[in-house]
Amino acid sequence: MDTTPDTADRRRADLERTDRNIRSASWFGLIMLVPVCFGSLLVTLSSPRASGCVTYGMRCSDVPEGSIPGCFLAALLLGIAAVAWPRKLLPFPSARGWLLGLHIAAQLMTALLILSYI
Repeated sequence: MDTTPDTADRRRADLERTDRNIRSASWFGLIMLVPVCFGSLLVTLSSPRASGCVTYGMRCSDVPEGSIPGCFLAALLLGIAAVAWPRKLLPFPSARGWLLGLHIAAQLMTALLILSYI
C-alpha cells in the first residue's frame, strides 16, 4: 500500500506553505511601515537643509503636496490587502506575492520621498 500523497495534494500543500510564508512577510512589512517612515523623518530633520526649510522656509524640496501621504496610504492599503485577503478569493496563486511586492515598493517610495527633503 502506497502512503505517499499524490502530486496534486503535494502541490496544494506547497502552495499553502508558500502563501503562509508570504503572509508572514506581509505582516512584517506592515509592522515596519511606521518605523521606516519615522526613521526617515528623523534622518531628514537632522539635516541642515531640512531644518532650514522648517525654520526659515528656504531651500525646501520640490516634492508635490500629497505625494507622501498618498504613498503612505497606498503602502498601508496594499499591506492590509496582502495580509487579510482570504486565500480562496485570490485571483491567481501568486497574487499575494504581487501585493507584497507592491507594498514594499510603496513603502520604499514613501521613505525615499521623506528622505528627499535632505
